[in-house]
Amino acid sequence: MSLHKPFDYSLRVSRKAKYAKLKIKPYGGLEVVIPLRFPKAAIPGLLEQHTDWILQHLQKQQERTQAPVLPDEIIFAIDGYRTEVMYGTHQRPCLSHQLLIDASDYELAVKQLRKWIRRQAWQILPPMLERVSRETGLSYQKISIRSQKTRWGSCSSRGTISLNDQLLFVARDSVEYLMIHELCHTRHMNHTRQFWQLVEHYSADFRDHDVVLNQAKATLPEWILRDIYI
Repeated sequence: MSLHKPFDYSLRVSRKAKYAKLKIKPYGGLEVVIPLRFPKAAIPGLLEQHTDWILQHLQKQQERTQAPVLPDEIIFAIDGYRTEVMYGTHQRPCLSHQLLIDASDYELAVKQLRKWIRRQAWQILPPMLERVSRETGLSYQKISIRSQKTRWGSCSSRGTISLNDQLLFVARDSVEYLMIHELCHTRHMNHTRQFWQLVEHYSADFRDHDVVLNQAKATLPEWILRDIYI
C-alpha cells in the first residue's frame, strides 16, 4: 500500500530506545519513538512500511469519540483505598470515604477529580519516598509531584525526585521500585552498568517491575487517559 499523505504524528527521541517504534497513544494519536542516532529522514519510510497497522489502530481510536463515563468510585492500587464519588451541584455532608464533585460541567468535574488525586498523592508518596530513602541510604534533596504523559518519575542533577501522581494506580511494590530507580540516579545520572548494578542491589526483581510500569499507563481509568492526552 502506498502512502500518499503523511500521517500526523508526534516525535519523541529517546535515549533508552534501541530501535524506532510506533505507538498509538490513548486519545493522543500516533507517536514515533526513535533512538538518538536514528535519521529523521527515514521516518516517512517507516510510516509507509506500517501503514496498515497505523490505519487500523487510528480507526479504533477514532471510535472512542465520547467522553468516558466519570467514576462512581476511585480505587488506588497502591494501597487498595476506595473512595465513593458522588456528583451534585450543592454541598452536603459526606463520609470520609466519599468525595463530592460538582457535576454541572464534565471538564470541571475531571479537574476536581484530578485535583483530589494530586492531594492524595502528596499524602501518600512523600512518606513512601522518605522510607525508601532511609532503607537504601540513598538521599535526595526535594520531592516534586506532577502529572506526566510518559514518565513515572525522574531525578534532577540537584537531587530533586519528581513522581507522577498517577502512581497511585500502580501496585505498591512497583512504586517502591520506581522510587529506588530514581534514588539510584542520585549516584549515577545515567543508565550505565554501574547504575543497574546499584538498582539490582536494592531491587533484585527490577525487571519484573519495569514490565509492570511499562504496561501500567494502559490500565489507567479512561477519564484520566483522556484528560492527559487531550
